[in-house]
Amino acid sequence: MSSTHAWLQRASLGFLWLIPLIALFALALPVIYWGFGGYNFGDNTLVLAETPPREGARLLGFLVGVPATAAWLYALYRLHRLFLQFRKGEFIDARGALHLRAFSLFTMLAAFFDVVTSGARRWAMGEHDAPFWTHININTEHMSLIFAAGVFFMVSFVLVEAQRYKTETEQYL
Repeated sequence: MSSTHAWLQRASLGFLWLIPLIALFALALPVIYWGFGGYNFGDNTLVLAETPPREGARLLGFLVGVPATAAWLYALYRLHRLFLQFRKGEFIDARGALHLRAFSLFTMLAAFFDVVTSGARRWAMGEHDAPFWTHININTEHMSLIFAAGVFFMVSFVLVEAQRYKTETEQYL
């Protein structure tokens, strides 16, 4: 086993612990903010928002965030499956490429839902009084995330092609 192979297996273990923790935060933080109205903890130790949700709009704010959160959770699930595969020492195969492809697609979908629903969430947070569909927010983080996920999506196809070339070469020899 090469040192890179061993390092990848050890690093995968770290991600196998980190991914569920990220998923837990992805579930807990919206519930804390929209469900309980908590937005600032400690002496600005954890700030979820500048103000609590708009009175009477907490359910709307929560529901509007569900599609992006669900897409993100599924993306994390597929990434977890990919790192399980890496941990077992299985690196390049069609199954791993499919996990990477699903992760990237659902990450892009989560970012898309986040952009599309941002006006409604911002309205429910009390940031503006205009109709909630008029204040769509897209920023460089959204664009960067969508771009990086698109790159991973393309890499997933490259991995499948590389595996196909490897198989053809092995059969030829």
